[in-house]
Amino acid sequence: MTSDRDLRANRWGVLGIIMLGTFMAVLDSSIVNVALPHMMSTFGVDREQIEWVATGFMLTSAVVMPLVGWLTKRISYKALYLGSLLLFTLASAACAMAWSYESLIAGRILQAVGGGAIQPIGMAIVAELFEPHERGKALGIWGMGIMAGPAIGPTLGGYLTDAYSWRTIFSVNLPVGALTLVAGMIVMGPLRARGARQAFDFFGFGFLSMALIAGLTALSNGQVKGWESDYIRLCEAITVVGLVMFIAVELAVEHPLLDLRLFAIRNYMLSIVLAVFRAIGLFGSVFLFPIFLQNQMGYTPVEAGLWMLPNAVTVGLTMPLAGWLADRYPPAALTTLGCILVGSSLLLFGLLDPLSEWSMLVLPQIARGAGLALMMAPLMAASLNAVPRGELPMASSFLNVFQNVGGSLGIALLNTFVTNSIHRHAVRIGEGFPVESQGFVVRFGYQVMHMVVRHEPGMVANPQNKVAFAAAQAISRRAQVLGFDNGFFLAGLILLAAIPLCLLLKPAAHHLQDEEKAGEAATAEYVAE
Repeated sequence: MTSDRDLRANRWGVLGIIMLGTFMAVLDSSIVNVALPHMMSTFGVDREQIEWVATGFMLTSAVVMPLVGWLTKRISYKALYLGSLLLFTLASAACAMAWSYESLIAGRILQAVGGGAIQPIGMAIVAELFEPHERGKALGIWGMGIMAGPAIGPTLGGYLTDAYSWRTIFSVNLPVGALTLVAGMIVMGPLRARGARQAFDFFGFGFLSMALIAGLTALSNGQVKGWESDYIRLCEAITVVGLVMFIAVELAVEHPLLDLRLFAIRNYMLSIVLAVFRAIGLFGSVFLFPIFLQNQMGYTPVEAGLWMLPNAVTVGLTMPLAGWLADRYPPAALTTLGCILVGSSLLLFGLLDPLSEWSMLVLPQIARGAGLALMMAPLMAASLNAVPRGELPMASSFLNVFQNVGGSLGIALLNTFVTNSIHRHAVRIGEGFPVESQGFVVRFGYQVMHMVVRHEPGMVANPQNKVAFAAAQAISRRAQVLGFDNGFFLAGLILLAAIPLCLLLKPAAHHLQDEEKAGEAATAEYVAE
């Protein structure tokens, strides 16, 4: 039998293993996007079909995450984590060798089953192995994988696809996965969560899965199919029914999938709400910024990815520091500073234009990276330190669920807002260009005539038509820039609006003078086989 002392002695090595696995799982949620057109050509499918490569992964991950809390009562953390990582690695190999569209989708779903479990299991293991007074530092180091994945994914995916093949975005997981598995078998001890096995809440899981699948489907397809369409309305109705029935079931059953009493704990509830705000700032801006760099500033996908590296590097450097600070200072001050930094950086992005200097691209990213780190590590530590130890697996599972939902919500919200803003600006700017007037033609026609004739030789040789074409192009470009600027500005306002919630966070017990020994026997409450 492995002693508690032995398990804790290896905790930093276990942390490194968990961080690697988490990075792989999060990376694969974003690395595929740039390779979708190449997959379309390989399998001869349309855009709507190929989007299930990304959508299927997202939906399956969301459904798997709530299961982790129940599974940890039946399977040791080591077996559950390494089993999930093994499935993820084998599924990556299946995706790399996919011989048909159907086999690729099947491989992605299996990937998501393993990858969706890795993140909440990892958070639960960190919470079990590290005492409350050092949990912030550990979660800060572990969180590097979560934060770096979305930033590095598009760049790495674009490079591998262009230089080699889209299949390499999956095969790159194989050596890393194999190395992590071997290290995990050697280093990790058979830590097991405390608590009796419980009956599975089939009805609760079914209704929650229904709500998550319908809700995330609506968020990912609303812009394409139209938010007023019957398809989206049906998804929204199913989401509401699923959530209402899930809450009703959880209040009635003896062993619920989610103990709703957790939401009465102030720091846990606030951490979930703030995690949604943070996810909007992270995923929404990570979604908008590379598109702006490519479509408005003319960079290639790989170049755009390189311009995004300052954010990833800053996060990597500041996450451990943010975790260290989380163990020493109240979470309210740290998360408030984080919100200010992230919100301000996004407001600065709202001033971007196609001729912006490097400082406007890089400096706000540095501030945003530091702010996201200050929001993530203290929030995770505050939420898990506030939860009873026996509920840690359940709490970590649903914290991850809400973070993922928040990311999807952020992308959908900002994408819709930017699209509508572009349309409004195009109409407003167009009203100021009376292209039918002779004065407009005389003033601007000579400057654009040669460009129009060169690119549109088949146009009617009418000066007004030519100038109208050039004006429409200029209006479209300007409207798109303003639309993206408005999107960044909205994201910044959303982050700044979270500041009052940050100030409501309570100090953890180990921050208080009379309770500085709280949590001293945290790991001892768990037994190892």
